[in-house]
Amino acid sequence: MKAIKVLLIGIGALLAAMIIVPLTVLAGLFVWLKLTEETDDEALEIDDTV
Repeated sequence: MKAIKVLLIGIGALLAAMIIVPLTVLAGLFVWLKLTEETDDEALEIDDTV
């Protein structure tokens, strides 16, 4: 019975890691992109000189 409990805890930890690790990586990439993006406000303005 103790082996089954240890096995279930191991599987639960593995599933949690499979969810938490990719989310952490994506969050890190999002923060990195926000910190390193170059704001080019002039390129975003609409040119009305038609």
